[in-house]
Amino acid sequence: MKIITQPLGPGQANCYVLVKDHHALLIDPGDDYPQLEDILKQEDAKLDAIVLTHGHFDHIAGLDKLLKRFDVDVYMNPKEFDFLHDLDLNGSKYFYQQIASHAKPLPLHEGEQNIGAFKVFAKTLPGHTIGSTILQIGNDVFTGDVLFQGSVGRVDLPSGSEKDMIESIHYLKTLDPDLRVYPGHGPSTSIGQEMRWNPYFRY
Repeated sequence: MKIITQPLGPGQANCYVLVKDHHALLIDPGDDYPQLEDILKQEDAKLDAIVLTHGHFDHIAGLDKLLKRFDVDVYMNPKEFDFLHDLDLNGSKYFYQQIASHAKPLPLHEGEQNIGAFKVFAKTLPGHTIGSTILQIGNDVFTGDVLFQGSVGRVDLPSGSEKDMIESIHYLKTLDPDLRVYPGHGPSTSIGQEMRWNPYFRY
């Protein structure tokens, strides 16, 4: 599987395009992505779906523009369906923005599921938001804003919880250290690297 990383929007949230066997999956469109058509053409791939790790504005801001160009399903944790249109829940009002989406998402179920041509294992790890979900596809895990290189997501926005984040970190520590981590912001890492160097893993 090929993974193409593109930071988008003022918050430079990582948007990921996963390509396999002429199929593509897009994770977290934080802004419009005009290069996506060219990428799909170069890869000879069809976009199957869009998946959201959570509903914060900097991860959904490009959603409606993409849906105007691509007739695909959107998947996210049903605990956060309201985030798409609630400026308080999605955090945009705290950054003096008004970002919302009219998408009608499908539920991202806990555990393994097929989304287009991709087998996705989803696990809810609250703390950053109530429905923050990590996505494991093969040996790669897309952690949204739960886990970064050397850090974890903030817990002071609506539905955030320090207690939940600590429990989520405990779960992350049980994962295979060889798993490659693709976070919502910043460079990729691995579970093993975070076990060694991430100060939050000492909880």
